[in-house]
Amino acid sequence: MSRSSSDRGGWPLVALLAATQLAASSDRFLLTLVATPVKAALSLSDTQLGLLQGSAYALPFALVSPLLGLLVDRGHRRRLLLAGILLWNVSLLAFGLATGFPALLASRFVLGLGQACILPAALSLMAIRLGRNRLGRGVSLLTTGSSLGRSVALLAGGALLGWLTARGSADLPVLGRLAPWQTLFVLAVLPNLVLAAMLLRIREVPALSAPVPRMKSLGWIRRRWRAYLPHAAAATASVLMIQTLAAWAPTFYVRAFGFTPAESGMALGLIALLAAPCGHLTGGALLDRMRRAGDAAAASRLLALALVLTVPATVVMSLSPGLVSSLSGFAALVAVFGFASPPGLGGIQLLTPRSLRGGVSAFFLATVTLVATGTGPLIVGMLNDAVFGLAGVGHALLAVFSVTAVLGTGAAVAATRAWTLPARRP
Repeated sequence: MSRSSSDRGGWPLVALLAATQLAASSDRFLLTLVATPVKAALSLSDTQLGLLQGSAYALPFALVSPLLGLLVDRGHRRRLLLAGILLWNVSLLAFGLATGFPALLASRFVLGLGQACILPAALSLMAIRLGRNRLGRGVSLLTTGSSLGRSVALLAGGALLGWLTARGSADLPVLGRLAPWQTLFVLAVLPNLVLAAMLLRIREVPALSAPVPRMKSLGWIRRRWRAYLPHAAAATASVLMIQTLAAWAPTFYVRAFGFTPAESGMALGLIALLAAPCGHLTGGALLDRMRRAGDAAAASRLLALALVLTVPATVVMSLSPGLVSSLSGFAALVAVFGFASPPGLGGIQLLTPRSLRGGVSAFFLATVTLVATGTGPLIVGMLNDAVFGLAGVGHALLAVFSVTAVLGTGAAVAATRAWTLPARRP
């Protein structure tokens, strides 16, 4: 396939992949919306909630991602996307029917396994179809889908949860009587059936004639660790804050300002729906423009800028006594995190040649998910239980974000000094 033809044919595929990422993100973050009723119904602690939102998902995601990267490089992209949808929808049903913490934990484990299939396959397909000069915008659409998924979980999920709560328990065929939060998880499966049918139409990109050994990916990273390591560390810092904010912001507004879970979800979902795409699309466009201008370290420079801006935005959100000012800080955080996502994820693609992107992306995603998603929400939950109390979610967020932003900014600055692009393709 020629470069021009791949460019012309790539955008519909990117739109479908972004929709898949939107659905995955939305289904994953439904838990943040129902955290309060789930906590009450099953007598959970904040530490257990943090575990469900973080490590229970991140650990299986990280464990299987390297293997999935190898399968991606061998051309099994469409099969992985379909397998991922199957597993994550099984997990939704399991969560909705769970009657205790062990069952919730197992369902989140399966969710991590299923959603680990999505990004390596999507990034590999996108990088091949778009080429390097359009990759920043392509990745920005993918990360926009992820942010919009969180918005859909909060906004549409909040509206549906409010309606279900007003109606009380629901009687569903075969499944019996379910609480509103349980019904929400069961109904979330239905839109994904349409998405799976659309993914069946993807035309697979041929595999490489000679599969790339895993050690070659590791060797490539090891030889260029001075660029990979600090950039990955800065990206991990950004993702940690993104995932932690998504996990705890709805609960923060329930406890600090007296919102119901449905009200919190709808308010934050609407704000994120407006603020997140602005950040993502701006970050992707600037990444492409700076690279065309010859700035090889553009991705790390943009990451550093975003990380610097997170602390004042967090102060406004978490410490403001007024609701309007607090929500303004939340909107600023969402926009800044959106801005950081394309350079964070796109930078790894730009450092890596086509034949190694599946494997390298899988190692990157595994590390980021394990460290960022696995620790951020859990640490905030532990701080709530041990230090700040139920009403101190904002203080816990500020403590975690301040330390993370400082460390991440230092890593991003170090990455700008060491950044190099691949000189040749293996």
